[in-house]
Amino acid sequence: MTNVDINLIRDTKTADFDYNSIETGYYDRVFRKCAGIQSKWHHQKFAHIRDRIGPATRHLDIACGPGTFIGTIGETVESTGVDVAASQIEYARAAYGSDRKHFDIVQPGKLPYGDSAFDVATCVELLEHLTPAEGQALLLEAKRVIRPGGVLLLSTPDYGGAWPLLEWILNRRGSVSYEDQHITHFTQSRLTSFLEQAGFENVKVERYQFLAPFLAPLGWSFADCFAKIEPRWLTSRLGFLLFATAVSGSADLSQTRRK
Repeated sequence: MTNVDINLIRDTKTADFDYNSIETGYYDRVFRKCAGIQSKWHHQKFAHIRDRIGPATRHLDIACGPGTFIGTIGETVESTGVDVAASQIEYARAAYGSDRKHFDIVQPGKLPYGDSAFDVATCVELLEHLTPAEGQALLLEAKRVIRPGGVLLLSTPDYGGAWPLLEWILNRRGSVSYEDQHITHFTQSRLTSFLEQAGFENVKVERYQFLAPFLAPLGWSFADCFAKIEPRWLTSRLGFLLFATAVSGSADLSQTRRK
């Protein structure tokens, strides 16, 4: 826990939520519904992250759940999804498995892949479910399996902005409560420091995802059109989510060249 922001520790609650209680494939069915705010939220969030994967050919999705995000990625990218929930992995294999899309059940701890096995890794809304110690351990493993110069793309709620209000509303009126799930709260500065502590370089953290998903009831396509014109200065100040890009350290590259 050395050098971890003390405020991050203070904002951490006890991890006592049973993730096996989440219905298998629940979020995939929400996504596929293609109607309503919740579905549009996931569509726009995944598009924001997917568009930044670039030409990478080896992709790892950490905590892939039912495989929905990987299902949105074209066959030019070879994707591997991992999750600790066996039932979600079984669902993902049935729904999205192919020669270019693989899904593996993993245990907390070391990932079952060699060093530099992937060009890019994604981690979509996972860190907030982990304690700071668990989060650091995960990031160190992610860095190990990403090649030198490869990229980690990460998303998590922004507790330094408007997200706490939205979460309060969801916990009381939504179909899923996050009160016992989101145990560690990140801000832009905390997430930046957290990634740098794990050895990532060129860390950039921005806010995204603001008003556009909430316009889905006015029209599915209308919400996407609004997203294209939504003022950048508005989302950069009030966006509900944080999006980070972080590069696997160049120090590893120098070590690789000496071998």
